[in-house]
Amino acid sequence: MVCLKEEVLKAESSLLQAAASYPLYGRAHCITAVLQQLNTGSLVLLSEWRAVVSELIGLCYRMSDVVSPVVQSSSPEGLIPMDTESETSAGLQKILQEIQPRDTNDFFTSARELDPSESDCNSEQKEPENAVHKPQSCNSGGGDGEAYRVTAQMVLVCCWRTMKEVSMLLGHLCQSMPLCCFLTHADGRGVVTEDQVEGVGQYFREQLLQSRHRGAFELAYVGFVRLTEMLCRSGSATLQQLPAHWLKEVLEEVKSSDPSSKLCATRRSAGIPFYIQALLSSEPKSSSCGLLKMTMRSLMALAMPSNDADTESSSVPQVHALNILRALYRDTRLGENIVPFVSDGMQAAILGFTSPVWAVRNSSTLLFSTLITRIFGVKKGKDEHSKKNRMTGREFFTRFPALYPFLLSQLQEAAASVNSDSGQVKLHPSLFLLLLVLGRLYPSPMDGSSSPLGLAPFMPLIIRCGRSAVYRTREMAARALVPFVLVTEVPSTIQTLLEELPQEPGPGLQQNHIHGTLLQVLSLLRSYLADTHRPQSGNEQGCDLSSALFPRLWLATRQNLCLVTRGAFLDLLGCLCGCLPVPVSESQLKKLHEEALQILMASELVAPQGTVKRLIASKIKVFVYVATQYLQSLAHIAVSVCVESPHLWDCPESAGFQRDLLERLLRCLHYEVRLFALDQLLRRLQKTEEESQHRGQGPLPFDLSVSSLTSLAFHETYPGCQAKVLQVLAVLPLSSLLPWRDGMTSLSCLEVLEHLLTLLETSTHSVELYCAALSLTSQLVLHLAESTPQDVSEAAVVCLSRWGALVMQGCAEDQPAEVKLVSAEVLVKAVPTLLTAPALPLGITHTVALWKSLFTLLQDEDQDVRDGAADFTCYIPAHLHNTGVSTGAVSPPVALEMGVGLLCQLFQMWGQLAAGMVNLIQWLLGDEQSDTRCEESLDLDEEFLFEKGDLNLWAEPLLWARMLHRHLSALVSVTHSPDVSAAELDRLSAIAKSNALAAQRSMKALPALPQFSATIEYAKISLRKERASLALNLLDTLRSS
Repeated sequence: MVCLKEEVLKAESSLLQAAASYPLYGRAHCITAVLQQLNTGSLVLLSEWRAVVSELIGLCYRMSDVVSPVVQSSSPEGLIPMDTESETSAGLQKILQEIQPRDTNDFFTSARELDPSESDCNSEQKEPENAVHKPQSCNSGGGDGEAYRVTAQMVLVCCWRTMKEVSMLLGHLCQSMPLCCFLTHADGRGVVTEDQVEGVGQYFREQLLQSRHRGAFELAYVGFVRLTEMLCRSGSATLQQLPAHWLKEVLEEVKSSDPSSKLCATRRSAGIPFYIQALLSSEPKSSSCGLLKMTMRSLMALAMPSNDADTESSSVPQVHALNILRALYRDTRLGENIVPFVSDGMQAAILGFTSPVWAVRNSSTLLFSTLITRIFGVKKGKDEHSKKNRMTGREFFTRFPALYPFLLSQLQEAAASVNSDSGQVKLHPSLFLLLLVLGRLYPSPMDGSSSPLGLAPFMPLIIRCGRSAVYRTREMAARALVPFVLVTEVPSTIQTLLEELPQEPGPGLQQNHIHGTLLQVLSLLRSYLADTHRPQSGNEQGCDLSSALFPRLWLATRQNLCLVTRGAFLDLLGCLCGCLPVPVSESQLKKLHEEALQILMASELVAPQGTVKRLIASKIKVFVYVATQYLQSLAHIAVSVCVESPHLWDCPESAGFQRDLLERLLRCLHYEVRLFALDQLLRRLQKTEEESQHRGQGPLPFDLSVSSLTSLAFHETYPGCQAKVLQVLAVLPLSSLLPWRDGMTSLSCLEVLEHLLTLLETSTHSVELYCAALSLTSQLVLHLAESTPQDVSEAAVVCLSRWGALVMQGCAEDQPAEVKLVSAEVLVKAVPTLLTAPALPLGITHTVALWKSLFTLLQDEDQDVRDGAADFTCYIPAHLHNTGVSTGAVSPPVALEMGVGLLCQLFQMWGQLAAGMVNLIQWLLGDEQSDTRCEESLDLDEEFLFEKGDLNLWAEPLLWARMLHRHLSALVSVTHSPDVSAAELDRLSAIAKSNALAAQRSMKALPALPQFSATIEYAKISLRKERASLALNLLDTLRSS
């Protein structure tokens, strides 16, 4: 505590010096840790303890006064002085003057270097003339004394961490120390007085209500919770009444707040919700929750829109109330006690959207999002519309009955404003929220049977919302309608909606109305087809649905000038024609397929002309987007014809019709169409491969032109399509790709390989494209190595070397997991052909480098990558297996041990024992062997905030070094006299001795007890020392042999 008092005194003089050399939070944390080990129930020397506690509390207040100007500033992250009216303005300006580099504004990236002689200067004096300002990359040494680096970021971290430790220390003192209370300690064995406890409470109140930095008030909240828990269980009636008193005070302050208030109206009200949460959580659970009820009533009165004209000043209490409600609904400790107030909170959030003030609408959005999670639960899957995050309308309105009339009346008001006939866009502020809530419900079989809260009154209103002139509203209305239609009533509802559509073109067509209706039909149909409990479609329903559909097929033809509605009707046709069973009779379904095929053949996808061509030529973004969406709808039907479900379509008798249609899709000018066609083609090929179990067995279920795909691989420019076409080619049997054709030109395997290698080298920006190209390139490399195992041309050797370098690049630690998984798969499949081949097609250097890459993957951070790389044990040739060793899949550590042993065996088989031992010794020395600047680079003072550490925390480099030493020693003992040149031994010895000497010097530079004070640096130096020691031991053995 004496040291802390000295540091506080220095910090009061210069916060900059405190942040640089003696931050306060370290000592405070140590004091808290020591007090936590005390048994405060059996304290002796009570008078001394009272003095210590009193001094500690006062010291905490002084520390808070030092750092409060920063954490309570209106912009603590950048320390920009915006709160000129605040009481802390003077202190903040003093700190700013102190930390800002002179003659520059970039104090976020530039550091202020201080000489230790400045530490005693008064902060109110002008900045010394000898202060220097250098960028952070500069060396901080070079002066007579040690220099310090301080940035605005470091000052901020020092301040909020100090505030955190102060809060934790005060909370622990109040919670653990005996209270001086006549009822609990009549014998005078108390340590903390009631006045001190009340003073600490006032301190927390000030910090939580005025701090702007989240790190500061979140930790102050933790300390305040400890205090409130102590107050509730104390025997003092005065202290027990404090939470209720403080709660009433803060609610009154929130009610009367305005822009000039000290309460923070931005940052989601900063610490105010935390303050109220702590006070409410202290209320005993066995009580009647009187404080919670009183608080919720007060907050609801403030959160609801008032009749007065909304202005920025009058809306401040409403913003605070909405932010506090959001925090209370998120508080799990309140449990089910908060549920009765959910209905009122939902009403406040929805009505808040009608406010003209942006801050109110923003807070209402956050509150609404919290209530959706509170009602329907946390999202349990990727599909937010699945039933896991929904409930039946019966359950919803039974739990929240007040929402039934509210949502119905709000929806009636919103639907009345929807009028697409006028051509004006009218969007009710709350319509999106209403449709979002209603879309989370689904009908119950008991709907309306015993409850008056049925869902039927909502249906016509939602259908009317589908006529909106706003595209997004029509989509939301279509999604919201699905839960309100029973599965048995879906066909009849679809029929009713279809009958509202016009049967022929004419003047005065409302395309918004048509589009909204088609979206609702499409949503109902998709939900119906996905429902496993749907009834079997009856003949009457099938005939009725088709009779309503056929007269309106003109909407999918060129007679309909609107591409949006034309595309929506095509989506409906695709849904009906591409799935079985559908609510249409077989005879009518066959006729529907014929009509859809005729529409497809007469469309712009087959004959590009007319409206689509003009819109694309206009180059207006909206028109181009609409045309592209329409072509994608056509592509869905075309893909169903030629890829997905060719057996369902009665295609023309002409040979190659489906192949020609697929080629048209692949030649489409719009990359979206090509991408969709390639994606569906890849899915079908993968499905076929899984069904056949063996690649290439069995005919494809559709006609496929491989030459179109091989040409597209050379000429495609869009990266997404490039990746997809390469993935498709990688799935196809390699025998069907060769000889490779680019149009009418036939290419050799080497020419294709060179093109793909160039693509690999220039596609590192796209993970998907890189992985696809690497996978296909590796297949060609293996094919080349298998076809000419003994006689490899010079050009082939160059290609193989380039490929090896790219594979090694994909195994680096900083690569994405997807790239490393593909690299592992490539290396595993290359084991029998390249890595263990007697002829060494890649040469000894590249082969050993690939083995090292495989060992790197076996020690990767990602479990999937390690498991994938361990599969190489299944591809080891039978003649290389040791007797009694498992030939199946093993764990990565076992695979690593087997791999090193196998490599040593291969060195003997290849007759490359000397070169192999040199490589393994270099691995043993590690990557640090080439770094001769260890002493200069290892500067313990050169630390930066939030600096990234090692990427791989799973690897054990020390165990890896010992494993290499063990296998090398065994290899030396077996061979007795490996032919390693004396010059090579001397070179390796020099490197090992240099590393050992550098490690020794660096170890001496570490502070006392480096295992604890500089753990990371100590581990790195110890590893380097161990590596050098093992290498020198091995080199001595080699020399003696």
